[in-house]
Amino acid sequence: MSSKMLVLLGALALSTGLAQTPTVSPERELLERAVTSQWGPASLKTSVLVRQLPADLGLTLPQGSRVVGSVVTETSDPAFPAGVTVYFDTALTPPQVQAHFDRVLTQAGWKVFPGGGEGMAEGGFLPSTPIGGRPYYRQNPDQQLSFQTRVVRGVTQVALNRQRFPNLAEALRYSQDDRFNPVRSLPKLTPPAEATVSPRGGGGGGDNVTQYAGIESTLSRTALFDHYAAQLRQAGWTMRNRADVGTLTSSLWSFTQEGKERVGLLLIGEAGRGQYRATLGIQGLE
Repeated sequence: MSSKMLVLLGALALSTGLAQTPTVSPERELLERAVTSQWGPASLKTSVLVRQLPADLGLTLPQGSRVVGSVVTETSDPAFPAGVTVYFDTALTPPQVQAHFDRVLTQAGWKVFPGGGEGMAEGGFLPSTPIGGRPYYRQNPDQQLSFQTRVVRGVTQVALNRQRFPNLAEALRYSQDDRFNPVRSLPKLTPPAEATVSPRGGGGGGDNVTQYAGIESTLSRTALFDHYAAQLRQAGWTMRNRADVGTLTSSLWSFTQEGKERVGLLLIGEAGRGQYRATLGIQGLE
């Protein structure tokens, strides 16, 4: 058989295999491909349920909720955090959503994650609108559950996530250790009423901690700085130096923490009209 014929037969076999792909709408095929993790195992399967809940969710949503849909991930790999994310709308306020899940999750055997849970910052720049409730966990099988809320035009949008938690034992052991949540050592800074504040992450090591935030506001850079500086003073910080250069306000502070002298840093810079970038940090002194 000629080499050209072999190439033709191979191409025909490939096209036949592709043609046997289960028939789904182009929109669903694209959506399920887009939400499938690229770093997941080869056995990972993602399903999108439009306006439906998975049969095994195991808890009730607030009465009158409108289910937008669910994304379910499944795999035979026990180390992968497979699970489900449910999207729904409710007329309840975020605190009322929290109260609902406190009740139904406790009844279902879930416990509140100690120390706020993995990745939960409890210091530094606080968001204008809290986007998450308390995280929960359940053992045997080990799982974690969390949800995020945001209010859009008077409607509370909720994303509820439940997934396997292969490292639950370690997470529980370290959950209240500040070395694994360094931002917790920063003073809690509440946002101005005239601003939208979004924490942008941070971290640290040893005696050094840094946190970042984006701020949208009609306030001036000076007004924003004064707002946060007043809270730092209330937390026992003393300003040692302040400089206003170009679009940046920088300041150095000192304070005592756990009997040791610390240096603090507060920066607020203008990124555009009504757009600011803020940095809060601390550093130990040897």
